[in-house]
Amino acid sequence: MNNDSNTILGNEQWVQWIEYCSYKCNHPETVTKGSGVEKLCQATDVNFGKNENGWILSNNSREENLIVSFQSPTFINEICIYENLNPGSIMRLEILECQRNKWWTMWQSKSHIDKIPLSHNIFKPLLRRYRFQSDTIRITFGSKYTDKIGIQAIKLIGSNIFDINLHRPSILQAMMTLYEQILNDTKLDVQFLIDNKIINAHRNILCCRSSYFRVLLLDDFREKNQAKPIALTDIDYETFIELLYFIYTGTYRKSISYDMAIKCMIYSNKINLLSGKNAAFEKISYNLSRNRDSILSMYRLVKQMSPAFDLLLDYIYELCSKCMNEICKTQEFYDLDKHLMIDLICQSAQRRDIREQATS
Repeated sequence: MNNDSNTILGNEQWVQWIEYCSYKCNHPETVTKGSGVEKLCQATDVNFGKNENGWILSNNSREENLIVSFQSPTFINEICIYENLNPGSIMRLEILECQRNKWWTMWQSKSHIDKIPLSHNIFKPLLRRYRFQSDTIRITFGSKYTDKIGIQAIKLIGSNIFDINLHRPSILQAMMTLYEQILNDTKLDVQFLIDNKIINAHRNILCCRSSYFRVLLLDDFREKNQAKPIALTDIDYETFIELLYFIYTGTYRKSISYDMAIKCMIYSNKINLLSGKNAAFEKISYNLSRNRDSILSMYRLVKQMSPAFDLLLDYIYELCSKCMNEICKTQEFYDLDKHLMIDLICQSAQRRDIREQATS
């Protein structure tokens, strides 16, 4: 079957040949027999971490180079080096451009790295990628805290086409990274004080996503160069953190509780964040459809705040029209105000009649 020439096809390869190893070698472009480096040929990650099988390099505190090649040229996207003894000695990764016989650096250690407290490690750095295919890489091991290094296998991950979108974060991933700065108490350009706790946030994101924050943070440049955190007294800390999650990502967490969704819906309505209000409404509606015990309490709430949540009220009428007999038997129904009880019965009956007429 022929593949579309524009389809990106990934591939994984393990070391096929050892082209050069400086270990115990005094001549360029050779491999000293008996050095054990030949163990890397066709070696995989099978039983990785369970033993010290593989190539053991005693580097005598000097820099060593290893050149390996793979079955076929590819656009190199990732390199995985399975370090099974004293990991942390890899200093540089290079790729060979065969056409010009030139080495290009894909990754290089920027500074001395302390000893990794692991017996084994999969070394997989973010690489600088090049727009040419290659099947040969060079690895440089540095003199560090130990004179003995173990490598079990080396894997190359590539593709038939240079993927310009590889490692490019999606907008959601980028926004999640920014949101995590809030959770990590990273010092940002706007601060809020809620429940005696400081919350950092990004001024530009809040202003872009919410007219309320745009007015709060930019109007007359009142808080543009704020010296103190902005105190918010009409929302609790947990609700504000959840609302920020929505502002940054465009959705609420899947694990958001029913009670938290209600708080977010009410506050979103207060600050005129329509998208946040509607998203919370969807979470609440899903809960009501699965837990009918919550219907009447939500009915009372939305009636008190009408017309702000009339869309949710209409959904409650629809739910009640399908299970009115069951709801009427509950004590909570008998405890309803007379006017609320009549309203619920009439509206539900009306929707039931419309539904029956449509199906008759």
